[in-house]
Amino acid sequence: MAEDTVQQSAQAPVNVKKTASEVEKLIDEKINLAKKLGIMGDLEPIEGYRETEEYQRITEIDKRLWELVK
Repeated sequence: MAEDTVQQSAQAPVNVKKTASEVEKLIDEKINLAKKLGIMGDLEPIEGYRETEEYQRITEIDKRLWELVK
């Protein structure tokens, strides 16, 4: 049983590293999309941005980020 515990502990950092990498990629993508739509920073939002594919993707990214960090 002690061996099982050691094996599980050794696997955890690998999963955390992969998750962190995915989180970073998603955040970068979200920032780029938000800038493109003008909804981040001092930019003016483009008209009808909520109906765009980019905004839909931001919504998907938010859901995935929530799954990763909860």
